[in-house]
Amino acid sequence: MSGPTLVLLPGLNNSRAVFDGVVAALDPAIDARAIDLPPLASVEAIADAVLADLPERFHLCGFSFGGYVALAMLARAPERIAGLALVGSLPAADSEAARENRSRAIETAQAGGYEAMVQTNASAAFHPESLKDEAIMARRAAMVADYGPDRFIAHSRAAMTRPDRTATLTGYAGPVLMLAGECDPLAPRERMEALVGAHRAHVVPGAGHLLPLEQPAATAALLSGWLRTA
Repeated sequence: MSGPTLVLLPGLNNSRAVFDGVVAALDPAIDARAIDLPPLASVEAIADAVLADLPERFHLCGFSFGGYVALAMLARAPERIAGLALVGSLPAADSEAARENRSRAIETAQAGGYEAMVQTNASAAFHPESLKDEAIMARRAAMVADYGPDRFIAHSRAAMTRPDRTATLTGYAGPVLMLAGECDPLAPRERMEALVGAHRAHVVPGAGHLLPLEQPAATAALLSGWLRTA
C-alpha cells in the first residue's frame, strides 16, 4: 500500500532543492513532492496555481514563505489538506516595519543587487556552525542563483500583502506540526507553543532559519513521526 502524499513548499530565496536532504531522509513509502512556487504577487494566486496541480487530498508542509502559501491553501481548500506542517513560519501578517524592510529589499533587487543582498543577510539566516559549512553555503548559493530577482520581487510583494491567518491555523481540525531551528528569530518556541501547544511545536538544535537545509535528517524524522500519527 502506498504511503501518504507530502507536498513541500520552499521559502523566500529557495528553490525546491532546499528539501533535497529532507526528501532523501524520508521513508521511501512517502510520496514526497517538493515544488517550486510560481512568481506571482499574492499568496492567494500562488495557492490557486499550486492547488490546481495537486491530488485531491494531501499532507502539506510549508517552509517560511512556503508556510504563508500553505495557510492560503488551507483557507481556500481545507477539505483537501490532510495535515499541515509549518517550518520556520508563523501565521501573523507582516508588521509595518517588516513591510518597510521588504520594500527596501525590492528596491535593491530592482537595482541589480539581489545576490549580494542575500549573501549579506546569510548571517541572520543560519546557525553559526552552518555558516562554516562550505557544502551548505554552496547549495544555498546555487538556490539563490536559480531563484533569481524576479521571483524574489514577486514573492516579497506577496508576503507584504498577506493577511493574518492565525484563525485559519487555530481553527483547523486536522493534525498540525510546527518546527523551527533553535536560532530562528522568526519562529520562537513560545509563539509556536501558544498557537498549537507544546506537544506539536518542536525546536531543532544546530539550525537557524534554514532548518531543512541545515538539519535535513532531523527535519525528516519529525515529519515522518507526524505523518505516522496524522
